[in-house]
Parts: sequence; C-alpha cells; structure tokens
Amino acid sequence: MDELLPLLPTLVHLARSGSISRTARELGVPRSTISRRVARIEAALGVAVAERTTRHFRLTAAGRTLVEGSGRLLGELRSLQEEVQTQAGAVSGRLRVAAPPGFGGPFLAPFLREFQATFPQVVVELVVTERRPHLLEEDFDLVLTSGPLEDAPWICHLLGESALLLVASPGYLAQGGVPGDVDELGDHRLLSPTLEGISPLHWPLLDGSSVRVLPRFTTNDLQTLRSAVLDGMGICLFPAHLVAEDLASGALVAVLPTRVGRPLQIWALFTPERRSSPLLRALLDRVASFAAAAR
Repeated sequence: MDELLPLLPTLVHLARSGSISRTARELGVPRSTISRRVARIEAALGVAVAERTTRHFRLTAAGRTLVEGSGRLLGELRSLQEEVQTQAGAVSGRLRVAAPPGFGGPFLAPFLREFQATFPQVVVELVVTERRPHLLEEDFDLVLTSGPLEDAPWICHLLGESALLLVASPGYLAQGGVPGDVDELGDHRLLSPTLEGISPLHWPLLDGSSVRVLPRFTTNDLQTLRSAVLDGMGICLFPAHLVAEDLASGALVAVLPTRVGRPLQIWALFTPERRSSPLLRALLDRVASFAAAAR
C-alpha cells in the first residue's frame, strides 16, 4: 500500500487524458516513466489495470474500479491537506473548474478578478467543455451546469437563477415588426442556442408548455450568437445574464417577456470528498455574495 499510494495520481491523470504521451507532457516526465508507474501498480495489485499499445491506452474493468476509488481517496486527502494549510495561513491551492460554452459571459471575468484579489494564492483553471465531465476520473473540483441533474451522482449546490428569454435588436424589430404572440414567431427569423438542457426546436413558455420553432441559425457558441442578434439577424432565445448589459443599454430588447421563457438554474456539482475543502467553500461563498451584489 505504501508503494501504491504515490502512483495513484498518475493513473487518475491517465484516465482523464486517455493518452500516455499527453500525461507525460502534462506531468513533465518521460513517457517511459508513465509506463513504469502503471507497471508498478499492476505488479503491486497482481492485475492488469490498462490495455496499452504505442497508440492507444484504455483502462480495464479493474482499472476503472481503481480510478473511481482512487479519485475519492485523493479528493479526501486534498481536502485534508488544504484544511491543514489554511489553518496555518492563507487559503491556497488549485481549483479545476469545468463550465459549458458561453456559460460565464460578462459575469465570469469580473468575478474571477474579485476572487483572485481576495484569494491571491488560489490558482483557478477553467476548462470549457460541451459535455458534463466525470469529476473523479477527469480531476475536476467543480462542474458548473444548468442542465438536468436527475442523473448527477454528486453533491448539487444551487448557485442562483438567471432566465431564458427572447431578445432582438431594435433595428430588427423596426424592420420585421414585433410579434404579438407566440403564433407569430414563425413569421420571423429565429436564432437559438444548442446547449445542455435547452432544445433549439422547442422554446419554453412561462406557463410550463413549449412552442415548436424552426430556427435559421443555431450554435453552441454564445458569443457568436450574441453578436448575431446584436447585428439584427433575428429574434433569439438567450440566457438573460449574458445579455443583461445589452438589455440595460437598449442594444437589445425583450420580446414576448410575459409569454416566452423560463427560470434557468445554475448549479455547481462536486464530490462529497471535496465538501470540506476550504478552497471550494471560498469559491462558492464568493459566487453567492458576488451574485447578490450584482442583482
């Protein structure tokens, strides 16, 4: 066991990257070192944990079981280490956070600036990904999401609410007219995001039902989508917190605000082993206070 424990972070890293070469680059060691560490794990356990060739690396069933348990163990050790270090001084360490495309928008940069001014010894790594990552296997401390959580095996912490609403530029509405109700949306050019939990073909109504639409442009790149609606391409379904400044300035206006839209809950997912992490608590506390001040 004493020999196995120092080798487990390498295996967890390998499971996240799926590549011996990439893991070697990220850890700053030769490929042969990674291969030797995996071989030492297998020798200590007496079972194969991976199938590997010059091109491919894949965990065996035993390897997946080991990575799952190792992730939990290493998470507990990291939280304990951070707790001890925090008691001895300032909050310090690294937080690896995953978020979907366009999730933060104009909210995220000011928040990170304030957070790192408050906690200058905390390093934040933000990874933007279309899919919801596996916290243990991919070494994330926190996953931000607005999608469905029924299948989430982690702790789900509600950060706050935004809203989905329809927006358009005044220039577009001056030319195309303002729809009086949802049945008039088919007469307009429509734009829609393709994101987790948001159907581009069925827009939500505030009464809990939905309306079927046929957008002429869809994308998961919310910055491109925002630019398109600002340029007058059409009416767009959009998360409100990403266009709050445009609505306040009049660059965009809400369309059918009493008919179309729904609350958009923003969640943070993390493992039970990281619950006691002072870094994680600091981040969640600052998000709550920052969001309250922004309202």
